[in-house]
Amino acid sequence: MQTPAYPPLPDDLVSKPKYAVIGGSGVTVAGEERFSFKTSLGWLVNISFLDQEKRVLFVNRHLCTSWDESGKATYAPPHVVDFHVILYGLKKLNVKGVCAIGSTGSLRPKTVPVGSIVMPDDYAFVLPAPVTFWGKIPMGTFQPSGVEEGKIHFAPASKDDSDWVNMRSWVQKVLAPVLKEHQGKIKMAEGQEEKNWPSVFGCEVGVDVKLSYVQTCGPRFETRSEIQTYATLGHIVGMTCASEWTLAQVCSPCSYFSPSSPSSR
Repeated sequence: MQTPAYPPLPDDLVSKPKYAVIGGSGVTVAGEERFSFKTSLGWLVNISFLDQEKRVLFVNRHLCTSWDESGKATYAPPHVVDFHVILYGLKKLNVKGVCAIGSTGSLRPKTVPVGSIVMPDDYAFVLPAPVTFWGKIPMGTFQPSGVEEGKIHFAPASKDDSDWVNMRSWVQKVLAPVLKEHQGKIKMAEGQEEKNWPSVFGCEVGVDVKLSYVQTCGPRFETRSEIQTYATLGHIVGMTCASEWTLAQVCSPCSYFSPSSPSSR
């Protein structure tokens, strides 16, 4: 395959601690400079930064793992996106936390209206398939040790994951000004208030699920029968974020958050 057209990320930026934003359909923000980064699993391309200090990295999940003959990034639909390269690349780039923006459909439009922005605290796959780095990088069973870089047995979105729970609160505080700036344009879901937005019923994580992201395999949208069934499992539906969330937790300490904007299906 043709080498990417983007220059390699400088070594000093590779090792620098940073956060990452993963965008997708409808998210077009990007920095002026574009870079690439080679991992043992493949190239992560079209990397940019959202700040002058280069502490916040940005990639578009659909435009960072595929490229054409000229080396320029090309669109990859949800079922073709190489989630392993994205999340492993972010781990190797010393990313400590990921804020992933997703376009979703509302499974419960009366309580999660079109035009709202919500932050799930759990997820469900409707076509469960192994999402793991097993066989790709050295893996531990329950915890990595030595040269191992991830684990295969863990409970996702757990209240016992203090780093993830604490960063949910941090993300909420960082995003709070957005609601004030766009007052009247953003609809509120059931359980949302100005003090806790975009989380639902608070940022705390317990046993009961407050808002769940349901992932399908895509790339087509859901049938009416599927929507009725999925509504018994969760609140919003998408095609990408649960895969990213799983792999981010496999490669801890890379915490993952996904503010989503539901549309109609």
